[in-house]
Amino acid sequence: MKSRFVLFVLFVFMVPLLMSPSDSSLSIARNASAADACSGDLEPVRWNETLQRTAMVPHYNPYDDWWGFWDSEDDGRGKRNNKNSDNDDSNQQEEQAVDMSLSPEPSWMYDYSGSPSLEPLVSNHHSTLLVGNDSVGAIKVNLSANHRTTVCITLQGLDQTSDSSISADIYLMTSGEYEKYEESYFSSHSDDRWYSDVEESLSDIPPEWRSFNFLGWKTYRDAHQYEGVDGVNFALSLDGPEVYNGIFGASDWQDFYIVIDTWDNVHDDDELPPEAIIAADVTIITTERTLILPNFTVSLVFLVLIIGLAIAPFIVNARYMRAGLATEQQSTGVVPSLNTAPEIPLPFNQSLMEPNTALDANDAEILQLENENKQIPNLPE
Repeated sequence: MKSRFVLFVLFVFMVPLLMSPSDSSLSIARNASAADACSGDLEPVRWNETLQRTAMVPHYNPYDDWWGFWDSEDDGRGKRNNKNSDNDDSNQQEEQAVDMSLSPEPSWMYDYSGSPSLEPLVSNHHSTLLVGNDSVGAIKVNLSANHRTTVCITLQGLDQTSDSSISADIYLMTSGEYEKYEESYFSSHSDDRWYSDVEESLSDIPPEWRSFNFLGWKTYRDAHQYEGVDGVNFALSLDGPEVYNGIFGASDWQDFYIVIDTWDNVHDDDELPPEAIIAADVTIITTERTLILPNFTVSLVFLVLIIGLAIAPFIVNARYMRAGLATEQQSTGVVPSLNTAPEIPLPFNQSLMEPNTALDANDAEILQLENENKQIPNLPE
């Protein structure tokens, strides 16, 4: 009976997977090939409405004044002068060291103020992103929790020949994670590298302690990082809108950044700058989800499992105690039991005084004669 019940429950859970259409996100075949589903009906990109392109380049650092604030002093006239007189010369030398021919990014990608609010991504798009040497190129999106998103990225050199290969690092980050990543990039490209030096010293921190690293950055779910690759396909389904509610502040909505990294960041296994311009072909395919389970179902399943593990010993013990016990037999009356009163015979004299009323008169006389004969002593012959 119990085995039939288990099979019935498994059948109920498997029916949606087996009966869902081929284009559904619940289909088994669809899930197995979701990361390779890089084709679909593409729509023109509406920049700064559905997608946004951003970049970080080595020859532009908006944090220069902030990083060098503590190395400056007040001259008494309300102005701050740098303590190191060679800072201006070093900045000029650094600008001259940057090969501008390997920086194809237009200025509006890295020199911008504010960030537009993007629409939820519910359509398919394709774009080619040029990323310069020692730079970062990113596509900002607002992922929809009602859609499964598949991202396919292929990297190649802008002047790549058939016998050459090129690779870089690819990351997926939320807005908060991207802000820390920005600080790390601009610190490493600044004269004041104390922030980057401390971050590099913490680069070997174990994964289980990575959340406590207040200086370092990480990718979304600490999993979507692909380093030293020439292309990658990955799929993502959100449990719900990525919104962080602060204790003392308002809710913080998180967008997502698809990052192509060509600089030597603080990770130990990342790719070095390729000394070339990388062309990244980015294809984003969205598929509507037909069934979305609420988040509390995970807690509910684990609660049922814990309760089952807690009561399992009691069930096993009860079955063990009942094992081997024979069925109760009805008492025959010979052996006394708690449910049957013992049959005690009457004394001999009392049996004579209380003859059985069920006997007739002849039987009573015969019984009396037999008793008299028993009382006569044996006479000598």
